Amino acid sequence: MRILSVHLCVLLFFCGCTSQRPPAEDARQSEPQRDNLVRLGESDVGPATFTLRDDDGKEWSLDLKEVGFDGIDPTTLDRGAFFRWLSRVEEEVNRSPQSASFRDREIQPHQNGRKLDRAVVEGWLDDIHSYTNRPLHAPTQTWSPPLTTEMLKRIREKRLAAYTTRYNPGNRNRTHNLLLSTEALDHHVVGVGETFSFNQVVGKRTRSRGYRPATVIVRGEYTEGIGGGICQTSSTLFNSVERTGLRILQRVSHSKEVTYVPAGKDATVSWGGPDFRFQNQLNRPILITAQAKHGLLTVEIYASDEIEYQPKSTPDAPSGDPETETVPRPEERQPINERAREYKRDPLPPSETPDTAESDSERADSPASFFMETSRAFLIFTWNRFSKEVMKRAE
Repeated sequence: MRILSVHLCVLLFFCGCTSQRPPAEDARQSEPQRDNLVRLGESDVGPATFTLRDDDGKEWSLDLKEVGFDGIDPTTLDRGAFFRWLSRVEEEVNRSPQSASFRDREIQPHQNGRKLDRAVVEGWLDDIHSYTNRPLHAPTQTWSPPLTTEMLKRIREKRLAAYTTRYNPGNRNRTHNLLLSTEALDHHVVGVGETFSFNQVVGKRTRSRGYRPATVIVRGEYTEGIGGGICQTSSTLFNSVERTGLRILQRVSHSKEVTYVPAGKDATVSWGGPDFRFQNQLNRPILITAQAKHGLLTVEIYASDEIEYQPKSTPDAPSGDPETETVPRPEERQPINERAREYKRDPLPPSETPDTAESDSERADSPASFFMETSRAFLIFTWNRFSKEVMKRAE
């Protein structure tokens, strides 16, 4: 009997018959169990809030589930969406620095800025579980300005160049304009790589800003107008800049020579028109100083001892007083200099063009105009005589 039982067990083994359930059935029954486990895990996951706090106590919070985080796997976090939120935080956290400057020739200290350190925050995302559900101090970096207080303390260690021109203090309006423009220019700092614009630094020349109509012309060139005469300031600056070896970006000469600088060494400026612009391509910031006093306008350029530059040799300004003459008041009619006609065009009616238009005086003085006027008078005289003869015969 025992032998029969052994043989039966062997036979059942080789036939594949077991008392266990088929694997497929086990799989079908295990799937609901796994679903239950996942749902159980999700129900156990609590809130996942990421919070940053700055030095002033202001906070910014983000529910990480809104950017795809499942509360378990850090790789489920949508980093693109997270950093879009962080960019909005940066707009409030970041603070631009303020460079040191001069006010009334006194140094105004610089102010450092700050910006959020993205690299630190990005490192937190790899272990996000350790940085949720509690306020985190917003990591920031100090943002230094391009011009610091220490730089300005040393910026007058070395004079790079200077240039002086003469003006007539007796021309009060012109001198007044020179003083205003030099005050705007004085103690202006140009940083490394920065571009200087005379029009932008000096500003618009208007009555409301104190500028007056200048009542002088230089060697026949009319400069009547608000702010007239400041071209001497820009020309003096140009010569000092050229001696320093700075990079000239824009300069326009007057249409006629001026007498306060050598020929071809002037720089005319006009708001909305010509400008004088240069770039500081040197390795240190430079300081521009300007002063108009006792008929002498001087512009100097300074820098610290570490400056590396290649100065240029340029001719000095004329030693004599510039040739000037008083311009009549605008309401007084005065003859125009004959040499100025080639530079002046009378206003044209809308129907005429510059190629065909002539002034009234030119029409009156031309032979064709004289012939037309004579013919017209002769025709009128003849018609009147003819009309009288016809009337007599009719009577």
